[in-house]
Amino acid sequence: MPRNKPHTKETKKKIGDANRRPIYYKCDNCQKKCITCPSHYNKKKRHFCSMKCYKEFIKTLPFTEQNAYRGIRKVGQSKQVYHRDYCKRNPKRISHLKARRYAREKGAIGSHTLEEWNDLLIEFDYKCAFCRKEKKLTKDHIIPLSENGTDYIENIQPLCRNCNSKKWKNIKLHIRE
Repeated sequence: MPRNKPHTKETKKKIGDANRRPIYYKCDNCQKKCITCPSHYNKKKRHFCSMKCYKEFIKTLPFTEQNAYRGIRKVGQSKQVYHRDYCKRNPKRISHLKARRYAREKGAIGSHTLEEWNDLLIEFDYKCAFCRKEKKLTKDHIIPLSENGTDYIENIQPLCRNCNSKKWKNIKLHIRE
């Protein structure tokens, strides 16, 4: 017997009638009686008469069942406090994300990962590509983004702030040793 046998007209009529038969339910928030079709009713665990009731109900849920909770925030901790603490714990990650956003806003082609940047720092022995001093390093685009440079790791070199400021928009590449 074939698996994907088409439904007969009689079967299609029965399915259609079953789907048109209304389902009555009580709103989980205000207990108001409502009507819906079976296909909509079966898709959800909870049922509400309106978005207003849904919003009110969500506020009453325990913290761990709310949509914004991902098992990370502490009970009673606001999103803003969690975000501030995350930024303090992960300054390199935040810096990288800000740089990626800046490159996207400039319309730069490509991107690079934080791991690629860390590998580049290791390659340069955590020293500036120009002065070879061990200072706090910044990402420098060899061909600047303002001059249609890419954001691929091949177009990036680590420079200290002083050397990066001196370079400005010039295209200077230090050969990697």
